[in-house]
Amino acid sequence: MRRFISPVAAGAVVSGVLAAVAVAPAHAAAVTNADLATALDLPAGITLTQAGDPRGFGVETRVFNDFPRRGGNGSYAVLSTGQAADLFNMSVPGLQPSTNFDPDSDAPDKVSLTFGVASAGANDCLLVDVAMGTEERVHTYAETVPGDTISLKRDGDETEYAMHAGVRYFSQYVQERPNDSRYLEPKPMNVNAIKYWHGVNQEFERQPDDQAVPLIPDVTPFNHFTSVETFEVPIQADGSATLSIADAGNNSLDSVALVDRVRKAKCSTSSSAATGLMPLQPAVVVGHRGVQNILTVDLKPDTPQIERYDAADNGWYPGGVELRFRWYRYWIESSNCNDPIMKNWHLIQDADRQSFAPTLDEKGRCLMAVVTGKKDGYRSETFPSPASAQWMPTLPIQDGVFVNSAVPTITKPRSDIRVNDTLSASTGNFSPRPDSYSYQWWADSQPISGETGETFKVTAAQAGRVIRVRVTARRLNFDPMTIESAPTVAVTNLDFTSTSSPRIEGSGVQGKPLTAVPGTWSPLTDKFEYEWFADGEKIPSQTRNTFTPSSGYIGSDVHAVVKGIKAGYNPKSFSTPKVRITGASFTGGQVTVAGTVRVGQRLTAAATGWTPVSPATRRYTWLVGGRVAQEGTSTMFTVPPNAVGQRIVVQVRGERTGYAPLTISSPATGAVARGVLTTNTPRVYGTARPKGTLRASVSWRPAPVTYRYQWYVGKKKIARATKSSYKVPKKYRGKKIRVRITATKSGYTTVARYSAYKKIAKK
Repeated sequence: MRRFISPVAAGAVVSGVLAAVAVAPAHAAAVTNADLATALDLPAGITLTQAGDPRGFGVETRVFNDFPRRGGNGSYAVLSTGQAADLFNMSVPGLQPSTNFDPDSDAPDKVSLTFGVASAGANDCLLVDVAMGTEERVHTYAETVPGDTISLKRDGDETEYAMHAGVRYFSQYVQERPNDSRYLEPKPMNVNAIKYWHGVNQEFERQPDDQAVPLIPDVTPFNHFTSVETFEVPIQADGSATLSIADAGNNSLDSVALVDRVRKAKCSTSSSAATGLMPLQPAVVVGHRGVQNILTVDLKPDTPQIERYDAADNGWYPGGVELRFRWYRYWIESSNCNDPIMKNWHLIQDADRQSFAPTLDEKGRCLMAVVTGKKDGYRSETFPSPASAQWMPTLPIQDGVFVNSAVPTITKPRSDIRVNDTLSASTGNFSPRPDSYSYQWWADSQPISGETGETFKVTAAQAGRVIRVRVTARRLNFDPMTIESAPTVAVTNLDFTSTSSPRIEGSGVQGKPLTAVPGTWSPLTDKFEYEWFADGEKIPSQTRNTFTPSSGYIGSDVHAVVKGIKAGYNPKSFSTPKVRITGASFTGGQVTVAGTVRVGQRLTAAATGWTPVSPATRRYTWLVGGRVAQEGTSTMFTVPPNAVGQRIVVQVRGERTGYAPLTISSPATGAVARGVLTTNTPRVYGTARPKGTLRASVSWRPAPVTYRYQWYVGKKKIARATKSSYKVPKKYRGKKIRVRITATKSGYTTVARYSAYKKIAKK
């Protein structure tokens, strides 16, 4: 089954017509006569009876192909040669909803509705709005080849009243082309005889903002639908008429009839029908005259909107007039097409809507839209006519132009844009779909040479500039269209991912060069820049990585500022540590440590043998196990508890104006021993009798010291007697009691001592 690709997404509401969403069949139960009567807006005095397989009938409410009709109750009937429930069922296998109602019969599948009319005048007609849909391949077979057919006949009358209007709008056709069978209309509602069909979402058929909308949303397995026709069958009181749809063969593809608004009115062909339908002002064709661009008949040019063909106020008198359209092209390419001879105007196949998208066949030719007004009880009228002042053909059709509804956008990896980021361009939305796109990237107001791809990698040359992309859409027989994106934020430089702290190499002695070493930077810099400072003041003209201080800088603190520079990266500056400029240097002597290397003991450092002179100031740094424990000018250091087992070194830094500082270290001491607590015998005091309280007293150094207590009666521990005081129970009358005190302190050897016994009185 042939399908069509459309740029218009199903499920959208476009110009008042709903693109229905594919759903499962909605007709679980048989449709009753009452259901159909409601769907058809059946007035009083008209009855109906259905005949044929019940699966061929359905009631729908979704807006589809001009149904439900304006002014109805929001529903319409479906008559099908297959299962009516499959009209909107996109899940049928292979999108082939064909149903053979009776597999054992070769007779065509057929369903029908018979309408009975209780009362009618001599010139009354039964009016039915009908459109035909089919799975069959249209425009493929000659009209003489049997095809699925819709029929409307009166009982006892073989006259066929289900005829489509076809191309015959002007009586001039018969006069100017009496032997041209193409114009011997009307034609029966047979799929091979109908000259206008609308493919489901056929690309470029219609656009969302036009009056012809995509008429057929892509939600039905049926390939093509006609526009609506209003059938009229003369009817008298107690008469009846039957509307039916039948397969050409039982195994053929299926067709459907969408049916709505069954009513009674004066026959439009009757001599008693009302007259006077006419446009109140000449209609004009609006839109770009280009291949595949939409042209629309504007029925009221003096209003800003374009009125829909079936609107109550669509510019036709006396109101409530429905309109039919046929589009024609001039027979030759000409700039002067003001030709009222109808044989020079050729019918455009499938162009029977208020809007039309010219094809390549129309390029270079003028177009004309013929409008016919229809209203119940009135004779149909067609404008323009060859003798009318309303004859207004278009100028020749040119190359098409794109319609752009969304500009291109630039996708970036983060909210800002940095050098080395890769940007991607979207194309925006062009209608119709282009054959190809091309790109040009811009920085500020200049194109970026060679950057014509869908993606672009930002370079250092774009730092500080905004980026745009221009997308050009191209299509055969279309003028190219170039659309520019909005500008991005300005491109920012990157930051260096890692740097090493710069340093100064050199002795710091005046007259000897100092060198600024920048360290390792990632990524590698393009270059470094240098500045030198003395006591915070910039040294003029010193911009190289080396600087030799003169005697005037003796005693000054000198440092360098190193700036790393790379294209596309933010420059980064770092200061080196300061170097004191000296005029000479010390020769260090030796450092000795005196004292007992034990926790709690005081050590004393002595530094001797400095040449040529002694330092003016000395700083002592005491290291325990390689870690700094004390810094300052004091020569003494008390060994802390955490030094147990560690070795101690003292560093002495000598400083003197005009000399480079010099640090010398002592040899490491032996491992630090634990400290020794100073103890005495604990003393017990208090009331040494039953129910009396004894208390232990002790004072050991150096404080603070942590004490634990255990009381004994004789040589036996007293359970749970572990506090500094103890209340003597009666059972210990005459017994001897003492206390054992254990002292602990971090970095010191644990010590335990007993007190003297205390004898408990017997009373």
